[in-house]
Amino acid sequence: MALAGLLATAMPLPADASQFKRIRDVNVSCNDALRCDLFITNARVTLFTVGFRRAAAFDAPVALYMTMREPLAAGSDVRFSIDGAEVLTVPSGAFSYRAAISEYSYANQDEVRALFGATKAGERLQVTFRTRSGQSTAPYSLSGVVAGAIFMDEVQGRVGREDALAAIGAVPAPADEGQMAAMDAVPAGLRRYYEGEGAPCADFDGTVPDPLGGFSADIDDEVRLVGLRCGSGGAYNAPFAFWTEIDGTYYRLPLPVMTDDGPGAVMVAWNAIWDAEARQVTSFFKGRGIGDCGTVTSWNVGEVGFGYGFVLAEMRVKDECDGVFDETLESWERVWPAAGDKS
Repeated sequence: MALAGLLATAMPLPADASQFKRIRDVNVSCNDALRCDLFITNARVTLFTVGFRRAAAFDAPVALYMTMREPLAAGSDVRFSIDGAEVLTVPSGAFSYRAAISEYSYANQDEVRALFGATKAGERLQVTFRTRSGQSTAPYSLSGVVAGAIFMDEVQGRVGREDALAAIGAVPAPADEGQMAAMDAVPAGLRRYYEGEGAPCADFDGTVPDPLGGFSADIDDEVRLVGLRCGSGGAYNAPFAFWTEIDGTYYRLPLPVMTDDGPGAVMVAWNAIWDAEARQVTSFFKGRGIGDCGTVTSWNVGEVGFGYGFVLAEMRVKDECDGVFDETLESWERVWPAAGDKS
């Protein structure tokens, strides 16, 4: 089936598709488009996250980013020192600033790569900056940076290549990687969702992801479950829509959720991951990029009415973005099943 070939090419989904790993003092988080963040947090200071970000494309630049509780003072500098030696100074005006998520980013490749190289060789990072509250210096442990960079290389398929961050080898990056015409490969039965003004999955802010991202799975001998990226979601949330395909006809599936007013349904799952063995889709809507808050929802695929659909398995919420990570989610509020429900 042509669709199976499209989706296998579109997103290979590694075995550890959760794409989050904490290695000593470093966190690595990768979304379903394989864009990865390697970041260090210090919840006690105004500058609570310093990180490096890279998309999956072979020629993707490495960006330095910071999230802060207060904006930088106009006309000030941000100084980055490794083990007491200053490596980089960036004027506050040179950063790109996204006020909605309090994030500063900087992408001068010569300077960012030099800083990243120094973090791999160092033990302690200090960032000196000034806000309206005054000048501060925030410390960060670099323990785990090398292992975290290797994990990023593994997720993005760069191990042993010239464009790797840590697992660097002599293999040239493929010049044609990422050149699949994703929209041209969408099955004809789904084109109406992606083409034309007002199409429900067509809004990609002018740039269609390449590859589009998704998965496909046989539910039985006659039914196939299909998930595809459906429109833009922002810097760190990507929406996915789902269909069952029967004899070439596609039926879009709603996803049941619990709301403040009771049972409801949504039409997309955020940053969706498919677990073929469990026959389960998991969605993680991030409250912010570092993933310390948000909503995690899981659905099982099962018989619904006269066909297949999604059954809500679990829903957990964490509203407070406090820089504390709980990979087990046990500390997150369980919305479904309800407290006391053993199902």
